[in-house]
Amino acid sequence: MTTTTVTMKKDNTGLIAALILALVGIGAWVYQLTAGMQVTGLGNQIVWGLYIAAFFTAVGTGAGLLVLTGVSEYLPVIPSEKRVRTLYLSFSSLVVGGLLITLDVGNPVQIWRIITAFKFSSMMTWDFWLLAIAAVVVLVYLLAARGNKAQKVWGMLGILSGMVVVIVEGWMLSAQAAHPMWGSGLTVLTFLLGAGIAGISVALLGDMTNEKLLGWLKVALGLSLVFAVVEVLTGLVGGEEEISLVLTGFAAPAFWLQLVVGLLVPMALLARKTSVGLAAILAVFGVLAEKVWMLAAGSAFPWMPGQQGVYSPSWVEIVAVIGMVAIGVLIYRLLPVLFKTE
Repeated sequence: MTTTTVTMKKDNTGLIAALILALVGIGAWVYQLTAGMQVTGLGNQIVWGLYIAAFFTAVGTGAGLLVLTGVSEYLPVIPSEKRVRTLYLSFSSLVVGGLLITLDVGNPVQIWRIITAFKFSSMMTWDFWLLAIAAVVVLVYLLAARGNKAQKVWGMLGILSGMVVVIVEGWMLSAQAAHPMWGSGLTVLTFLLGAGIAGISVALLGDMTNEKLLGWLKVALGLSLVFAVVEVLTGLVGGEEEISLVLTGFAAPAFWLQLVVGLLVPMALLARKTSVGLAAILAVFGVLAEKVWMLAAGSAFPWMPGQQGVYSPSWVEIVAVIGMVAIGVLIYRLLPVLFKTE
């Protein structure tokens, strides 16, 4: 009885903390709506910052978890009794991604226009609808998987929908001809790799002794380190102006945070098999940091002659992003009740 009471108190404390953070984040968003986008670190030159970086990270996490669950229908990766929980995490992450893109467009009415315009010549429209399809696949997959039975058809659909939404997002960024840094052939690959790292890391938080996931995360982090070094060396050889911003300019803090905190430290922790949970959290942070420096540095120099942009996330962006993640935590805790799995 005592153990049960203590566990419930801990659970309630976490829920209360998530609720408070969610309300504070919503408050920051309301402030942004009333004061305007000037309260963010964005401007005329740099229009994609922390919101979109967190959006890519959240959607990548959800897609990665969905793909992992689907793969587990064919390979022994995630045990059948833990797949429903993984799908809960996937859906919560995708919802957080949807909330973050709403923050970025400034006015929620813009989202309605994207939904109703059906302008499929726009990559953003494709991205929105593919995200919605992935969320629906997760929900139907959840309904089918509650009995811990193999669901190979939904597993395959999960793999396809998760992969496609990440590929389209990477393609959307690389198609921006005015930003040469994003046009690298590695952009789509880094998006897929980032989704893999984030998805595996979050899955590990609930299954820290899973040797398969641990091995995959080590490989993914190693590849990400190689890709980051290759990206910088290629830019230096090609004389790209943006690389100076990545190494020593305003985007350098995010780059070095990714390299050290998001890659080297987790790799060291995993090699020693200590603090797996911390390694997983830092790996997800590294994915976010990578998206921040890629977006900010890639749009700093104007296509036409003009002033160089400089970006630093404002307190409004930071608080709002934390609040949206907290909403994701609340959704994750609510889903088992709605699906009657607890």
